[in-house]
Amino acid sequence: MRRKIESFIFISPAIILVALFVYGFVAWTFDVSLTNWKDIGVFGRFIGFRNYERLILQDATFHTALVNTLKLSVMFIGITVPLGLFLAILLDLNLKGKRFFRLLFLLPLSFSFVASASMWTWMFSPEGGAINTILRSVGLGWLSQPWITSESQSIMCIAIAYIWQFSGFATLVYYAGITAVPPEVREAAKIDGASTFQLYWRVIVPLQKPATLTVLAMLLMYTLRAFDLVWLMTGGGPGTSSEVLSTFMFRTTFNRNHFGYGAAVGIFMFVLSLVIIFPFFKKLRGGSYD
Repeated sequence: MRRKIESFIFISPAIILVALFVYGFVAWTFDVSLTNWKDIGVFGRFIGFRNYERLILQDATFHTALVNTLKLSVMFIGITVPLGLFLAILLDLNLKGKRFFRLLFLLPLSFSFVASASMWTWMFSPEGGAINTILRSVGLGWLSQPWITSESQSIMCIAIAYIWQFSGFATLVYYAGITAVPPEVREAAKIDGASTFQLYWRVIVPLQKPATLTVLAMLLMYTLRAFDLVWLMTGGGPGTSSEVLSTFMFRTTFNRNHFGYGAAVGIFMFVLSLVIIFPFFKKLRGGSYD
């Protein structure tokens, strides 16, 4: 009993801080979302679920932000996951320059979002950007694009920046999973006559379900609250073509001072994250990957 009491005393500060600054503020945000709070220093009056009704049924900008968030998620995760697996397999093949390529693949993880946003904004600039400049210099100017200034291409440009930033993370997780495959399994496959392609395709890749679930869960958690690169590269524009839920919430809350409505957006994002992420954590915790 004494050891249990001592253990509780040591972990109680962390429990109190998490309860206050995570769950306490989530509860406070939900309380705010039920008001029409618009002015600093003057708390709004209770209006029930009208903010949510307006959000889901009437707000076209919110609908655009939700669709853009889902588009970004599909492009970002749909490319990052297979790319990370492919790069991890290349590293596992013991090709020449393995150490150099390992550093090259993991380098984007060390970049801050501000530095990444500045670099990609410059690269995607229609006039003096690196991509269009290179295309013009090799006689392919007809392939130059407006990139982030285009309503149809801005969300794709942001997805490319996120893929570059997080592909190293996916590679790292998959590489750890691949190197954890017992040597006996590899040897057994080779004895059975499996080629290198068959070894990876039929033996090693199917064993990476835990790594895949981990990568998917982490990338989903981030993409649902993506803000940094979106805000720094396009600010949600042109128009609302790259507006996502996080930028919409920030603009509503702090630019327009609609605190109650912005809180409703935040709670919607919280619930959406739980609905999407919870099955992955349940699967991971259960230890079943079939």
